[in-house]
Amino acid sequence: MANANVLASEQLEESQLVTFYLGNEEFGFDIMSVQEIIRQPTLSRIPMAPEYVEGIANLRGTVLPIIDTRTRFGMKREADTDHTRVLVVDVDGVKTGLRVDRVRQVTRITRGDIEASPAVIKNGMSTDYLQGVVKLEQGKRIIMSLSPAAICKIESKGALNQAIQSSHLELAGASETKTAKSGDSSDQTLAQLVSFKLGDEEFAFPMERVREILRVQRPNEVPDTPKHFLGILTVRGNILPVIDLRLLLNLSDMAGDVESLAQNAYDTYARWLTAMPSYVEESGNHTALVQGAEALRTWVAAFATSSELLMGTLGAIRLANDKVLRAIQQLQTCNNREARLANCKQEVEPHAQEALRQMLTFKQQVRECIREDQRLIVVQTGSALLALLVDQVKEVLTVPTRLIDPPPQLGSQKNLEIQGVARLNDGKRLIMLLDSDHLVEGQTKEALKKAGALGTVVEAAGLDLKHAQESASSLGERQFVTFQLADGEYGIPINEIQEIDRSSRMTRIPKSAEHVDGITNLRGEVVPVINARKRFNLPMKETDERTRVIIIDVDGKKTGLLVDSVREVLNLATKDIAPPPATISSAIDQQYISGIGKVDSGKRMIVLLNVTKVVES
Repeated sequence: MANANVLASEQLEESQLVTFYLGNEEFGFDIMSVQEIIRQPTLSRIPMAPEYVEGIANLRGTVLPIIDTRTRFGMKREADTDHTRVLVVDVDGVKTGLRVDRVRQVTRITRGDIEASPAVIKNGMSTDYLQGVVKLEQGKRIIMSLSPAAICKIESKGALNQAIQSSHLELAGASETKTAKSGDSSDQTLAQLVSFKLGDEEFAFPMERVREILRVQRPNEVPDTPKHFLGILTVRGNILPVIDLRLLLNLSDMAGDVESLAQNAYDTYARWLTAMPSYVEESGNHTALVQGAEALRTWVAAFATSSELLMGTLGAIRLANDKVLRAIQQLQTCNNREARLANCKQEVEPHAQEALRQMLTFKQQVRECIREDQRLIVVQTGSALLALLVDQVKEVLTVPTRLIDPPPQLGSQKNLEIQGVARLNDGKRLIMLLDSDHLVEGQTKEALKKAGALGTVVEAAGLDLKHAQESASSLGERQFVTFQLADGEYGIPINEIQEIDRSSRMTRIPKSAEHVDGITNLRGEVVPVINARKRFNLPMKETDERTRVIIIDVDGKKTGLLVDSVREVLNLATKDIAPPPATISSAIDQQYISGIGKVDSGKRMIVLLNVTKVVES
């Protein structure tokens, strides 16, 4: 299993930035200093305050000074937009709001990504405000990491502090008056929510349940689990179960939805192109002539994605379609029917066919690329963490609890996943609040147990590796991960397995043993991979979607074992494990076998491997 010292070292090497924009420049604060993110609140102006102090606001009874970060940096003050946000930062227990143009995301960085601050930064921003410059994506993305303490240090405090103190009394008095008048203190109770999209619907978790938001990474699969259970992911030493929230809630998957939209756009455009000759006949019908191209232009413009590959294909579609529109304009200058038809055939159709080809390419790329737009919300459930895959994280909201209705109830059945519905904008915007504690029922809880058996720590399932091994031992059982190889089924003790991964590209090592396929990169660690079929002199087989690499840890050394497919986590009673017979019909050498597992009264036989022997040179 993973070395604790290595994990601790990795954790120290990593941190997270809440990143935001001022103009076209990207900045960031360490996530530990950011308390919350809010929309621009109603402000009370403070006389004699520094120019960069916008005023003060009432944040749930706390007086919050608001600093315009642009003005603080000597930049031109801009008007508020729908994207304007205020970052509430905490410096030594004192909260201050920092107004920014828009928030981008939470970005994970390593120590190696940070360089010392240059002597001077453009726009007159002093390096006193800078903690370092972060370079990501091979230097294509630059983030200036800021010091909250330096930015929040207000030089002229006298009038401001006096105003804050007096305003605090006024705000407190106003709050008490309002509560007294309402006769119901619950009117003043506020809930903070992190909202996100699944398809066309908006959902949210209470802010206190959300631990962080991550970009999507490919998880390691856990065998024999439901479709919505995508696998496990290692994040700074924590093992997180990853769940597709769409599939868990019985919604269609995001890639399928986008593919369907792309197919509809393709079909509509193709029908319009087929009907083009008849529109050409009606020379005066300009609307019909351009309707297909205009519809496609609207569709392309409305599709937002962070995938460079998809954006490139959308750009190719837009370029071809613009050429179609220009060709149609030329076509309308033709004086006779024959010339218009010829122009349509020679100029319009080739560009339209190119647009169609690019649309098919787009559809083929969607499933591979759409995860770049999705995010993982890490939420607390019970005493464990879950990483939930969502389409898009929207914003952090502060909502009066009086606007949150009880969950809907259908007949006698209560929807346990929904703990309430927030009604915003006079009921025009509805947000369903999810109860994270009820997301791990039934099959999902069983999947979490399997993840726990694979070395994760999933307390919500009541099981970690040590507990699982102790429990199995107390019951006279041993745990194995079983896998398929040719026509046989084999097992490896679970305590010797680090993780299970898909087969990825390998680098061949010159003059290595025949059974070693090469080396692979496992999150920065070089791991040799043994082909189990070659090791055991079995007929070779091409890898496919089911092929897996089992990462084995023997005495702290990791080795991958390439197998046909992984089946399940299996408990075997010690009485059902027989020693290997003296004569074995299997093609596998007896030295590699530690025993034979008998399942269903011997109807199913599993060859249990001696891992130390298997990975020896």
